[in-house]
Amino acid sequence: MIIYEFNDNLDEFEEIELHETFFIPDLLIPMVTFLFIDDKRKCVWLWFGRRTTIRDKFVAARISSTIRNRHGVYYKIKTIDQGYEPQEFKEWLGLVERRHVEVIIEQEDDPLQNIVNSIKHLMICKAKAYRFWTLEGDSERADECYLQWIVLCQLCDALGIPYQSIMEEGNDEAEKNRL
Repeated sequence: MIIYEFNDNLDEFEEIELHETFFIPDLLIPMVTFLFIDDKRKCVWLWFGRRTTIRDKFVAARISSTIRNRHGVYYKIKTIDQGYEPQEFKEWLGLVERRHVEVIIEQEDDPLQNIVNSIKHLMICKAKAYRFWTLEGDSERADECYLQWIVLCQLCDALGIPYQSIMEEGNDEAEKNRL
């Protein structure tokens, strides 16, 4: 993964050196603009923090094609505003886990077990998403995730699926304490 940060003092993008301990959500802050190179999708994601100035957006959008041309002139540039990231972008960065439909395909042959596993997977995703949006301060999205998680709990109750163990599968102690 290659990431560039827009330097508004120099009006240019600078490549960020990635380390093993690098955690993407720590990077995505409201006053910054990033350019993510997605070689798999032949795409350049131009991400704007919600407090990015109009001038910075304009300049960054104008010079993003220069960076794109270094990686592939046929790469498509897609702009993203913070809080409105498409699912494929969030999955690619690891901000959320892959959709449950993909998980079903990878599971065993027992259709009932696939459904149970998918419900458990969705519950873990919703719990993590709730915590992520809470940390971001986006209470509307956090509330939406929490309500979806509650519906999944009710579904587990109706189907007799023990969902306390789901938090253990999520392998996240803070998540277990919150929920």
